[in-house]
This record gives sequence, C-alpha cells and structure tokens, in this order.
Amino acid sequence: MNTIDRSGDSVEEIIRKFRSEHNISDHELRYEILKKPSKGFFGLFANKIALVRFQLPESHDRVRLFTETLLDKMSVSFGKVICKTEGKTLFLTIEGVVETGFVIGKNGSMLETIQYLINRVFENEHSIERIYVDADGYRARREAQFLSRYISDIKKIKVHGKSLTLEPMNPGERRIIHRHVERDKGLRTLTVGEGENKRIVIFSSKQKESEVRQQNPQAASKDGKSHKPRKPRKATPNKAVPRNKQDQKKPDASTAPKADRKPRPPRRPRSKPRPNQPKE
Repeated sequence: MNTIDRSGDSVEEIIRKFRSEHNISDHELRYEILKKPSKGFFGLFANKIALVRFQLPESHDRVRLFTETLLDKMSVSFGKVICKTEGKTLFLTIEGVVETGFVIGKNGSMLETIQYLINRVFENEHSIERIYVDADGYRARREAQFLSRYISDIKKIKVHGKSLTLEPMNPGERRIIHRHVERDKGLRTLTVGEGENKRIVIFSSKQKESEVRQQNPQAASKDGKSHKPRKPRKATPNKAVPRNKQDQKKPDASTAPKADRKPRPPRRPRSKPRPNQPKE
C-alpha cells in the first residue's frame, strides 16, 4: 500500500477530497488522523490545520477487497481470494467456496455475471485492462477442454505463416481464445463479424492487419463482410420520364400535331329560313 499525507482545514474535508480524487469506496478507505485543528487557549497557540495519513491500496488490492465485499453481500462462504497479474491482466481465483454451484451457475452464468460487474466497476483503472474471475478451478478446466480443439491448428500458424479463421463464437468463448493467444508474443488476434457471435482470425505478429484482411474474405472489411466490387452499369440513352401522373395523361386533341388529328365529319347545311307570312 502507498502512504499519502494530506492537510486541510478539517478532517472531514480532507477525507471527502481524497475519496473524490482517487475514486475510493468506504470499504477501501484506510486513514489515520495525525493532527486535528484546535482553537487554543483564549485564541493563543491555535492550530487551524488538520493532517491525515491515508493508506492507498494498489489496484489489485482494491479489486480483491471489492470482490470479497461483494461475496459477503451475496452471503457466499469462501476461504480467500487470490490475485495474480500478467501485464495489465488480473486473474482472481475464489478458493474454498462452500456453495460452488451457486457461484458458478448454469454453464458458468453466475461467474460471468460477477466477472462482468467487477470489470465495469474498475473500467477506468488505467493499470488494469481485463479482469478474469475463477472459482475453485472451474474456468481453468473449462478453458483447457475448449482449447484442446484448436491448439494443434494454432501451433501450425507459426510454421506455414497463414492466418486461421475460427467459426463464430459467443463472447465467453472468444475471451478464452484471446486470453490463450495473448500469452504468445508471436501471434495476434482479430475479431470480425457482426452480432453476438463473431469470428476470430489468428495470425502471425509479423503480418500486418491490412494484409490479413486482404487474404481472408471473412476479414475483408471491419464489419466482417466481404464486399465485392459492383459491375458498371451499361450506358442507356436518356429518356424523358414524366414527373407525376398528370404528365402521363394523353395529349389533348387541340395540342396534338396535325398528322395525328382525326378528320372532322362534314357539317350539315343549314335550312333556309321561311318567308314571313301575312297576317290573317
């Protein structure tokens, strides 16, 4: 743990500012009051400055303390929580769990939920990128069984230098592959596709990501879809297209050309008017 001394006008104000600055919860706060402000005797020898010494835990200690508090709130009986760091990846192992089935859940669903919650709480911790949670070796056994199907093909990548595209996997299965490949500095991974089930492309670290996308149709684009070039359309003569239905009406006879007009029938001659007859 790191030791930090802070001074201020009051103890309460010092603690409030320290918690806000380091984003520390109540169960993580460890401090010792070295000096309290005093008014003195008749205003003489007054001490207006308070001094507090804090014990700031390391990142892995904060994660461990939070996990222990979370399990206590869930009424889970366990022995201890072991932390192990590999670079910026933190591995938590809960040992001595009494109700192992409850903590693990169906197909590891409860363990995944606990792991997701812990990662969200410490997502702003710069010294930690990923946190994996295991209980009594369940995840280790499951990962070993799952990886046994791909280890031989992954080893061949270093020999022939060709990338390997795996079948679509859910997020939990993809994390197992990523975690396994991260331990080998000679290999890299690339996730392609859309939706919950995506593919992982494993390739040599000597290759560039752009080259892998060109060689692999599944990784041809960032969304995992291979886009084929469109065929150019044939040039067609411009035709006048009516804008609305009114323009599609038949032309009026008065505006039609003379060649298209129908001949009018001959007019009947008018009858001559009768002469005026004399009155009787």
